[in-house]
Amino acid sequence: MVSLIQIRKFRFNPLASLLIFLILVLVVAGCVSKTKEPAKIGNGNPKDLALQYLSQNQLDEAEAAFQQAIKQDPHDTSSYVGLTRLYLLRQNYDDAESLAKKGLELSPGNEDLKLLLAKIYTLKNEMDKASTLLKELIEKNGRDVMAYYMLAELDSGNLPSQKIYLLKVQQLAPANIVPLIVLSELFAQTGNTDSSLYYLQSVKKIAPAFSGAADIAYKKSLAALQSNQPQQAIALLKQFHELMKISPEYGTGLDEIEIPKMVAGYFDFDTNIKVSAFDSSSNNQSVANNSFKAPLSFKLIEGIPGSGVKANFDITNSVMAVADYDVQANMYVYSSYVANGSNTSTPFLSVNQSGTFKECTVTGGIEHKGKDMDATFADFDNDGYQDLFIATTNGILVFKNRGDGSFEKITENIGLNNSNNVTTLLFGDFDQDGDLDLLTGTKSGKMFFRNNGDGTFTENAAAMNLSQDKNPVTHLDFGDWDNDGDIDIFALEENGTIHLINNNRHSNFSDVSANAGLSNPAYKGTAMGIGDYNNDGALDILIAGGEHGKCFLLKSESGQFVADEAASSQLSNYLQGVKIYDISFVDYDNDGHQDIAIAGVNSNTNQQGVKLFHNDEVKGFSDASSLLPPQLLQANKLALADFNFDGDRDIFFSATTGIELARNDGGNFNNFVQVQLTGLSFGSSKNNRTGVGAQVELKAGDLYQVKTVKGPLVEFGVGSRTKLDALRIIWPNGVPQTIVDPTRKQRALEQAQLKGSCPYLFTWDGKQFVFLKDMLWRSALGMPVAINGKDTTYAYKEPSKEWLLIPGEKLKPRNGLYTLKVSEELWEAVYFDKASLVAIDHPDSIDTYVDEKFVAPPYPGKKIYQVANAQLPVSAVDEKGNNVLPKLEKYDFNYVSNFSLTKFQGVAEEHDLILDLGKNVDQNNLMLYMRGWIFPPDASINTALTQTDTYKIQSPSLQVMNKEGKWQTVIKDIGYPMGRDKMVIVDLRNKFLTPDDRRIRIRTTMQIYWDQIFFSTGKTNAPVKSTELKMVNAILDFRGYSESYRKGGPFGPEWVDYYNTSKGQKWRDLTGYYTRYGNVLPLLQEADDEYIICNGGDEVTMDFDAGKLPPLPKGWKRDFLIYSEGWVKDGDLNTAHGQTVAPLPFHAMPSYPYGKNAAYPNDKRHREYQQKYNTREVTTDDFKNAIRLGAYQNRE
Repeated sequence: MVSLIQIRKFRFNPLASLLIFLILVLVVAGCVSKTKEPAKIGNGNPKDLALQYLSQNQLDEAEAAFQQAIKQDPHDTSSYVGLTRLYLLRQNYDDAESLAKKGLELSPGNEDLKLLLAKIYTLKNEMDKASTLLKELIEKNGRDVMAYYMLAELDSGNLPSQKIYLLKVQQLAPANIVPLIVLSELFAQTGNTDSSLYYLQSVKKIAPAFSGAADIAYKKSLAALQSNQPQQAIALLKQFHELMKISPEYGTGLDEIEIPKMVAGYFDFDTNIKVSAFDSSSNNQSVANNSFKAPLSFKLIEGIPGSGVKANFDITNSVMAVADYDVQANMYVYSSYVANGSNTSTPFLSVNQSGTFKECTVTGGIEHKGKDMDATFADFDNDGYQDLFIATTNGILVFKNRGDGSFEKITENIGLNNSNNVTTLLFGDFDQDGDLDLLTGTKSGKMFFRNNGDGTFTENAAAMNLSQDKNPVTHLDFGDWDNDGDIDIFALEENGTIHLINNNRHSNFSDVSANAGLSNPAYKGTAMGIGDYNNDGALDILIAGGEHGKCFLLKSESGQFVADEAASSQLSNYLQGVKIYDISFVDYDNDGHQDIAIAGVNSNTNQQGVKLFHNDEVKGFSDASSLLPPQLLQANKLALADFNFDGDRDIFFSATTGIELARNDGGNFNNFVQVQLTGLSFGSSKNNRTGVGAQVELKAGDLYQVKTVKGPLVEFGVGSRTKLDALRIIWPNGVPQTIVDPTRKQRALEQAQLKGSCPYLFTWDGKQFVFLKDMLWRSALGMPVAINGKDTTYAYKEPSKEWLLIPGEKLKPRNGLYTLKVSEELWEAVYFDKASLVAIDHPDSIDTYVDEKFVAPPYPGKKIYQVANAQLPVSAVDEKGNNVLPKLEKYDFNYVSNFSLTKFQGVAEEHDLILDLGKNVDQNNLMLYMRGWIFPPDASINTALTQTDTYKIQSPSLQVMNKEGKWQTVIKDIGYPMGRDKMVIVDLRNKFLTPDDRRIRIRTTMQIYWDQIFFSTGKTNAPVKSTELKMVNAILDFRGYSESYRKGGPFGPEWVDYYNTSKGQKWRDLTGYYTRYGNVLPLLQEADDEYIICNGGDEVTMDFDAGKLPPLPKGWKRDFLIYSEGWVKDGDLNTAHGQTVAPLPFHAMPSYPYGKNAAYPNDKRHREYQQKYNTREVTTDDFKNAIRLGAYQNRE
């Protein structure tokens, strides 16, 4: 029988497609026993026989077997699905239609049969019937992505309808590049180059690095769209699309949305339910742990290069590394061994494609001198391809993955120097800057190679306090032991001692082993494993191989590791006489509880040194080693992977005969969930592409689990449970993302959102509260702006002092009061010290503005600018000569967006905006007005930017022509919009260097989107009357979090809806004491360091007395200015004191963070203020327990 994985390339093999799908469905129904070799044709139950016939291309016999299966059990819909598929393969559409309808009579809600019937209708050219059936499907199940995609294909001649369906596909499958590419084409066809550009750039953000030809086509398409040439772009986009079709990412995308859905060895969890595979009354169900008992065993798979080694070698000198490179069961496997008497390893690098392993092509050769000590795969350059790192006695070797299944040896120096004594390798984002760093254990301690983000590393262990312990290190692992949002380090030394090294953030670590209860001298061993065996959400440690075979299973309780005496005793007894080399927690039977796999050598060479222990939540651990292949006796390393993508974990061993693969047959009888994370690697880079280091939580009824992401796929077993409640990802940068009712194969795309920015200002416009803009933007407490080793510079200590314009039509009185609301909705704490409202009355023949730009202190003040005759530039072009004036002529949220992004959020390629104001413009009293918004970098991106010279933030500068006809900078920094929808005012008086050339060039690398630009000349001295209003009420309360959307198109700012909110815990709050809810009016009267401290979800409602305002004269208008003063500190992992409300800021502080010689005022007045107002304690408990307790966000 052909194995599941050997027929994997279903896209090019119709029979393979059918067989894979049928295996999926029938395995679910419990009709295929994968624990035995296939029976001879003619034996077994009919559905087994059907699969066997299909594997041998005996279609007539397979058809007869399915018919017999239906005859034996006419109510088993899986047989109807299988035979319908076979009829489709044989193009027997009439019989397929008849059988699908018959199956639907038995099971009217079966979505598989409905999708198949819709497919049959399309093949018979009965498009109306197909469309009707598919629309019925989506009415009942609005998340059926395959139905939406088929409807989009059916409506290919109707662009508006096709776009609607594809947008729904994109919403349901956001990490899928297929709908993004098609949407880019469709919008180009309708002339909407902005939207086409947005979706094209979205492909770049999530897809692995393009091939050479595809990259050229992408760049040409990008240029055409940026030049607003849709007709030229259409042809280029089509070329790009065709080139992408041959990429693995595109094929994976089609697998997710296309009918039929055929993935090797994988079955959709919904299908489990539809075919009634699991009957709750079945005798096979274990009520105690909500799981099914099924035949399960592991079987050796042959054909891997490096297996079946005949040479004599010491097993302890073997090395192995495994990586799933496409989350579709295709693997890279590296192994090596050292023959007795040799000092050089014999290496094998192979790739598994469609179940067949073959040796990889390696430019420069995989052979090398020296003995291998360890090896691992990691995407160090974040291009979407797993690279190979080998630690040898001659140093660390790096083989770059070229993206086509081949590798190339890196010969240049990339900073991995002096690494010839490295014994173990571990990649993780230890400095929280979005890329994977390399931590190594050595014979003399640890080395830390910081990833500079440009393809190079810098050894930085000493600066990070990781070089003090000089003992040899044999094992390394990571995880968030204290659940504070960053990854910590577990290190096992050669002397058997385990160390816990806490991540203090800001590139600093400290050994907390003693405080965490790990100083017990008995806690020693030769191997360790990290996982949550008791599903309490905290990481536990198994240390094994101690004196006399002692094992200690250490559970985490209240920040201390305490031995589970019963489990430790059980495991110690089982492992007597075994020298242990490697440990891994693995839920091999998908019952939702972490079991244990051991690689070791038994002192009795005829007995197993490889072990498997089953975790029963009630009885503890039992020896399940008999499930492993009997011929697999000894091993020194193990690696977990879903080799055949069937939902259970297979195990690779580095054994006495080389590398061996033990395939898990039967572990997928219980239900499972597969989670794949996709980080935004372009235009963001806040997280590594595969989310390594993220924490993933799953809630399914009474079952709660948490796992740390250490590869491209995370799998959860859920036993017999058929309902998933919620999935929460805490990305490596600390940002949470909750998915309610996740799918059983969940692809999670990192959300392109601001986690920190500033509070939101809402005004009453006479009908409702509307979002106007953000405020307090000039403060970024503790944000790093430059880092050189230990020398860190932080953002300005001064409070934000802002005057913002509120147009009169946006603020109307209600019951004699002007009401403003300020909400805090992001991952930050706000210290709101003062607010005031000023009415600005003026003739309606002029417009009034204030300068709302971000610049260094001193900040622009209250100055009111009058404009009577706004003038547009004669022309506006970018650096390539593209006309952008139409997007700048009016205030309409239609932005200039035709610049190219870089890998980082907030940092674009250098680009220009060239404005010609006209030759006869008088430069006396010449003022330039620029309205727009900025997508800024954050603290962690700033940290990453300081590690390389490749990318730099260049604030907008203004240049004019000099007498030599060259551009000359006359204003180095004109500032930029401080947030969303802000006005930047530039004084151009006496800035021009020639008498009649009024061209200006604004150059920047910042991600600024301009909406409107105009200028004014001459003085306007209209009468303006200012009246400050009295604040009569100020109330602090909890409101929740607004629903967000893009304002004005794909390149518009994130806007919010005041009336659509969600409750529940969203962020990992900064801990400490916030202002209690209620009256806070006294706190906003003066800037006196007695302020409101707001947390996420809080809202301040301010009422101002409208009764004292004078009546407006005829022909006058009333606008408003709001003044705010205070500080904002976000929770970014690289923000100084970003975990706590304290230390509190104050006006006289010398810096932030401030040292021991400075402190918040401690006089009687400030102490009384603290005692009276700041009494609301906030911890992280609600955040930590949100998923477990079902307290995640629910939208109202």
